[in-house]
Amino acid sequence: MQRRFLHCAFVVLGSAALAGGCAKARAATVPDGPPLAMPLPPPRVFLPVEEEPLAAAPAVPETATAEAPQLPAQRPPRRAAAAAPEPEKPAPQPAQPVPEPQRELRAASTPADAEADRKIRTLLQVASRNLGQVDYQRLSVAGREQYDQAKSFGEQAGEALTQRNYVFAETLADKAAKLATELLGTR
Repeated sequence: MQRRFLHCAFVVLGSAALAGGCAKARAATVPDGPPLAMPLPPPRVFLPVEEEPLAAAPAVPETATAEAPQLPAQRPPRRAAAAAPEPEKPAPQPAQPVPEPQRELRAASTPADAEADRKIRTLLQVASRNLGQVDYQRLSVAGREQYDQAKSFGEQAGEALTQRNYVFAETLADKAAKLATELLGTR
């Protein structure tokens, strides 16, 4: 009996604690002040829309050349009603641009082109000489891949050199020379 009494008392006290924990404390609210005075919107003046007929564009004969279409001159936007309308002046037609022949895009060449060309050719010769001293048959699979890659870099550097792309050619030639030197040292 005591046990049952303790059990019921525990359940009642536990329920009271849980119910008290769920209750929310409410903050005191500040009463709203008087409503804000909103200013009236400014008066608006609407002007009647005057539509003018569009001027017919002069007939342009079709030609085989690709010319830019001529657009009629646009009038400046209307100002407020207080401004007096200005008489329209015919706008002079802009001169049609003459199409330029297409140009070939190249990397900018520098005054030191001869020096860069000599440096790149020296790197390619070093790479070629070192690759010539390597026995391809005795290389491992990784060594053969490195050999092929060095040879490919050398060929690409030669192509870039003929296109006068000195920066790219120097990068490729340097890579080819380094790979060839590494292969020569790992004999």
